[in-house]
Amino acid sequence: MIPQLCGTVKTHKPGNPLRPIISQISSPTYQIAKSLNRLLTPYVPNSFCLSSATDFIDILKSQESFNHIASMDVTSLFTHVPIQETINIIIQKVYYSQRASLNIPENTLRQLLLACTKEVPFYSHRGDLCQQIDGVAMGSPLGVLFANFYIGAVEERVFEGRKRPKVYTRYIDDYFLYFDAPEEDLAHLVQKFTENSVLQFTTESSTDGKLPFLDVLVDINDTKIKTSVFTKATDNGTVMNARGECSSNYKNVLLHLLKEPSYTVSPGKILTTNLNASGNS
Repeated sequence: MIPQLCGTVKTHKPGNPLRPIISQISSPTYQIAKSLNRLLTPYVPNSFCLSSATDFIDILKSQESFNHIASMDVTSLFTHVPIQETINIIIQKVYYSQRASLNIPENTLRQLLLACTKEVPFYSHRGDLCQQIDGVAMGSPLGVLFANFYIGAVEERVFEGRKRPKVYTRYIDDYFLYFDAPEEDLAHLVQKFTENSVLQFTTESSTDGKLPFLDVLVDINDTKIKTSVFTKATDNGTVMNARGECSSNYKNVLLHLLKEPSYTVSPGKILTTNLNASGNS
């Protein structure tokens, strides 16, 4: 069965653009893509990657102070990841690095990666049969993998022989940064990333010492780093009715998503960190 292109509305973005999604569960290569994702994940350059908000909180707690914080975001990362270049990066990491190679011939892996990306057909919203020329689709098991491989390789090029920000960490396409000289260093970093990739970037600096990152609102005022749960302006607090016609699995996941950030990044009482004290939170 051939996948269908659909889109979700980015309600928090000006103009409410669509996020294109191609759910590839029905495609013939879906199971192959899942297996490749599992096999290749250990080779992803992940020196700066976060796996959760908890990792981010741990980084905040390890710092003695913050003066200038900022964030950086890739504009439409998935649709701009260059497939052929990223496959070359994957091949280099798997077969020509210090890690043990996969027990798969190099050309076979290359052909499998192409079959699971550029050769997957899908129907457009108009019913036309298409193939994605470049970029990876949200809905593919290889989407995040390719994005992390490409961004990881870009980071290696940018920081080779160069000084990094005092804090530099990333969750897929969202970056949290701490500079000593914010405006000059941030502009220079964006320039280097742009020169070493096909991507475009947006930035945001803290306002009154506050900056949202992931689902965390970071407040660096005074001598304390405070963290609280961040919600977008489009969130009106409305959630699914507990008695609504919906699977209990979805309802249970919703409850987990509502309570977990409170335990992880709750303001003051749980995870506010006084960095001038003994380090206890």
